Amino acid sequence: MALVGVGTFGFFAYDYVVHESRIAEMLERYRPLGSVADDSANRYDLERMHRDLEAIRSYRERDAA
Repeated sequence: MALVGVGTFGFFAYDYVVHESRIAEMLERYRPLGSVADDSANRYDLERMHRDLEAIRSYRERDAA
């Protein structure tokens, strides 16, 4: 009896995943297009470049005053 219940549950779960679920669509939609490590390295480099430019600007303003 328990095997029939487990089989029935498995059938309905499989049927839901195959026909009704949007899991595959959601995984494809939100899949990163590149490496996560590359993205974080690029972001870090951009932030560092911005901080360096701000530091140069503040030193120039300080020396000009």
